[in-house]
Amino acid sequence: MTKVAIIGGGAAGLLAGIAAAQNGAQVTIFEKMRLPGKKIMITGKGRCNITNACEIPEFIKNIPGNGRFLNSALHRFTNDDIVLLLESHGLQTKVERGGRIFPVSDKAKDVVDTLVKIFTEAGGKLQLDTKVIEILAKDGQVTGVKTISGVYPADAVILAAGGASYPGTGSDGGGAKLAAKLGHKIVPLRPSLVPLES
Repeated sequence: MTKVAIIGGGAAGLLAGIAAAQNGAQVTIFEKMRLPGKKIMITGKGRCNITNACEIPEFIKNIPGNGRFLNSALHRFTNDDIVLLLESHGLQTKVERGGRIFPVSDKAKDVVDTLVKIFTEAGGKLQLDTKVIEILAKDGQVTGVKTISGVYPADAVILAAGGASYPGTGSDGGGAKLAAKLGHKIVPLRPSLVPLES
């Protein structure tokens, strides 16, 4: 059985973990925070704006920079797909002004809990409060991860640690540092969404 280590227990890490576990991999998500989905919990003012009901071309048009780069990814796992995934596991959703989709409960925690439930029911394991300090590789092949508590062998590693947008949620740029240690060239990080202050 393929062993997959995922660094980061946010939306990307949980969804990657769900996909890998449902396809037969033995998956462990390593999340350095005490709880998964910290950034999900603050989206939509704590209500979690899950997605939008617009068509994919509209998504692409509203992505800063080269939105076409995400065209195939957005068609492979659509906004309808995420809603179907959550609703098929008991989380009801609603569409509000501007096509914004929220949980009926208006609680972001319900979205996180549903994603964690789907992941664990698929056989995934969640290691909380566990910081990855290195992605291990030998002869150009990933061999596992080194955490603060030891080494975890893996056939594949998914780096889903987020950017550097909100250190309080765990997104502190650590993922870019892990990638750089492996020899990847890191483009300087820049903010995409910023608050306006007067």
